[in-house]
Amino acid sequence: MRTAVILCVMVLGSIFADAQEVGEPTLVSKSEIGNRANQFYFFWGYNRASYNPSDISFKGDGYDFSLENVRAHDLPESWDPKVYFNPKQLTIPQFNFRVGYFLNDKYSISLGWDHMKYRIDEFQRVKVNGEISSERSEEYGGVYEGQYEVLDPKRFITIEHTDGFNFVRAAIERQDVIARSKNGKHGVCFTGAVSLGAMFPWTDFTLFGERNRNFVHLAGYGASVHTGLRFEFFKYGFLQYASQLGWVNMPDIILEGKSSARASQKITFNERSIVAGAYIPIQRKKS
Repeated sequence: MRTAVILCVMVLGSIFADAQEVGEPTLVSKSEIGNRANQFYFFWGYNRASYNPSDISFKGDGYDFSLENVRAHDLPESWDPKVYFNPKQLTIPQFNFRVGYFLNDKYSISLGWDHMKYRIDEFQRVKVNGEISSERSEEYGGVYEGQYEVLDPKRFITIEHTDGFNFVRAAIERQDVIARSKNGKHGVCFTGAVSLGAMFPWTDFTLFGERNRNFVHLAGYGASVHTGLRFEFFKYGFLQYASQLGWVNMPDIILEGKSSARASQKITFNERSIVAGAYIPIQRKKS
């Protein structure tokens, strides 16, 4: 957590240190590393994510209970060229897509979709608090006050957002050149950003052997910071590695289709991504 705080402070300080530079887009006089004002960009790539243990609360017909410190993991797609290079299946792996626009040579605004996946670790022992009706489950019915139970996916419970732990976010980004070739066509840049967005999980929920594959739903909101290195080449192309620290609050997770059953959860995560992208310059004539 201390590392996350330090990273947040560094990113925020870098982004707002000279915010007075942000203004009207300027004329693109030449396309080279560090001269990006009035340019669009986009990228596509893939990610891995890790999650801190979190509490999950469940409330529905015949149950109202919570699980403490639940561990979870992501679910990356195994490497298969038929998936990763197939336009019809590009959205199956954990991916990142983003488009942005440079306000000046350093600052840009962007909008994108981080498609992560979240799945609790099965058969872990966690504390349970709350109540389960014996009519809903004879085996697990009763009042719980911190008793430990094993998260058996067939007999008790499991939950995952593996059809999509989707973070749709807007960001303010800053980019600084740290190395550049003599001809200005290649270079390395440091990137930092702060983001706000909405969470659209696609939840798969099983309780007492009854499985519900729910529909995508606006369940909450989130915020994040990211830092990364962008390797730019031939003026218009780039590869980027970035690490994103985020926090999301989802008070309205759908559990059982169109019923009123809901879960709530707050999650902190660390996403690492590798993406490929390109710049699109917009030339303006001088008045």
